[in-house]
Amino acid sequence: MFDEKVINWLLEDDNPAVAYRTKTELLGQSASKSAVLDWIKNFIPTDWHTVSGLWYVYYITAFAECGLTSQDIEREQIEKAFSVLQHQFDCGCGDFMLLRALVKLGFADEPVVADIINNFKVHMLPDGGFLCLHRLSKLNYTPKSCYKANLHALFFLAECRKKGIRIEGSERLIDYFLNRDLFYRSDEHRLVLDSREGWRTIDTFYPFEVMRVGLQNVLEAFCALGYGDDERLNEAWDLLKTQQDETGKFILKGTLTKSYLPKEHVGKPSKWVTFYALLAQKEAGCL
Repeated sequence: MFDEKVINWLLEDDNPAVAYRTKTELLGQSASKSAVLDWIKNFIPTDWHTVSGLWYVYYITAFAECGLTSQDIEREQIEKAFSVLQHQFDCGCGDFMLLRALVKLGFADEPVVADIINNFKVHMLPDGGFLCLHRLSKLNYTPKSCYKANLHALFFLAECRKKGIRIEGSERLIDYFLNRDLFYRSDEHRLVLDSREGWRTIDTFYPFEVMRVGLQNVLEAFCALGYGDDERLNEAWDLLKTQQDETGKFILKGTLTKSYLPKEHVGKPSKWVTFYALLAQKEAGCL
């Protein structure tokens, strides 16, 4: 059962996106998106759809993270995403991040997205993960996959699962992480992404980007995929618990220097981290 005081805090109107997703995803209630649309459109540039590269991906992700759908974005603003996937899909972290956002927005039936879903395992390496195709084409041996790309591919799988989409080969990628206790190298118990505190995968970092994702999002993805009670997630649950304060809120340990969502304060309770932590617990059957 949710802590009423924490839920009321998430429902405050200073973050309409978290309030909307709390109502719809945590509480199962209907809610208006009008405040969310005003909030995010006042934050991102009006010409966001004209930018190229990762920032285009980030702006689409911003809409997805706010709980919006394909009905909230004009078709002409999203066409470039389909073109990128059709002509430049490279199995990289940015590609899977874009795919996740599109599925979350409701574009899973778009032909180019559906084609990638149906052929998910085609470019999968023997270890169950992925590596940018432009790098793979230059090698004369079979390399290990890229942990960062795999994280975003995992998030993509989780969103597909939420939409009732089963993807052939997904178990291999899930095992890639579970067999290394999520965060560690396969040959030794050392973090794969060992950066400064607050920027590691074991920290509550948000919003995620191609180079960094937060603990709460990794854990929530596995819970959405049905692995919330797997003992190999025990360390992740314990790590998340250490970031919960005495009021039941979760602390933000790291964030982007330049963010595609309004920034929260590092070292303070985070509505986004708290929302994802509670969503993970709900999906795992802990609430």
